[in-house]
Amino acid sequence: KPNEATEDKKKNQRIGDYIIGKSIGKGTFGKVKKGIHVITNEKVAIKILEKDKIQDVADVERVAREIHILKIVRHPNVIQMYEIIETKQRLYLIMEFAEG
Repeated sequence: KPNEATEDKKKNQRIGDYIIGKSIGKGTFGKVKKGIHVITNEKVAIKILEKDKIQDVADVERVAREIHILKIVRHPNVIQMYEIIETKQRLYLIMEFAEG
């Protein structure tokens, strides 16, 4: 009989070099999940935005502005954006993971 850890790994999805884990938050356009980089084992937060929920022009601008700001700001008190992965239906924002 397979153990729980093996079963959990089978359930986890992967996007790029990241394994997507459990849900840690929810927003207007999607959810935030805990992730782990498969090579470095670094914990990350993965904000998963459902493109079909971002339809209003103001929403598109808001999301684009958030991504732009996170890409350019480098400050110890601001979560850092590592990578953006886009698929047909979703945007995956790979970000620094902060406990709490």
